[in-house]
Amino acid sequence: MVAVGSCLSVCAAATGCLDFGGPLVADDDDPGDGDDDDTSAETSSNTTSDHRCGPTSGVVDRVIDGDTILLESGDRVRYILVDTPEITAGKNECWGTEASAYNQQLVEGHTISIEYDQECEDQYGRLLAYVSVDGMEVNRALLEGGFACILHISPNGDAKFTAYQNLENAAKQAGTGMWSACAKVTCEW
Repeated sequence: MVAVGSCLSVCAAATGCLDFGGPLVADDDDPGDGDDDDTSAETSSNTTSDHRCGPTSGVVDRVIDGDTILLESGDRVRYILVDTPEITAGKNECWGTEASAYNQQLVEGHTISIEYDQECEDQYGRLLAYVSVDGMEVNRALLEGGFACILHISPNGDAKFTAYQNLENAAKQAGTGMWSACAKVTCEW
């Protein structure tokens, strides 16, 4: 995979904010959930499968952070085109708790639809996908609400990049979420 974009936040220390960055770091959210059993191959009755990548729907067992979830089937799903501030591995970056709570409010305990792009998994075995709940795409909602920066790692997201960039720009201009709560948020490509 070629990193085409990255997202960094530089918040003032006085606000208690830290930097946040790449979505593909092993942030000791372990890419396992702390359990030593391997349940990723199990299929829940609440999960339907896409023979190419993985399940096309499932029930969210828990939210790992603002851009990663764990399904009841044991599959981890990392949202495409978004990066939220980190709260795992001892990190507590500016707006990370809020992004995680918003994600939890949207998806935890709910049946979600999962849409894949070109590449199915990241280097940690997490499924890479667009996630929807009750017809609302969560990836978009995170950007619209100012909970995430856009992160484009081609080829995933190529078709939606411009639309997502516009969502991020609108949130920035409106001072939505982290764009006003953090002293400074920087997303650079």
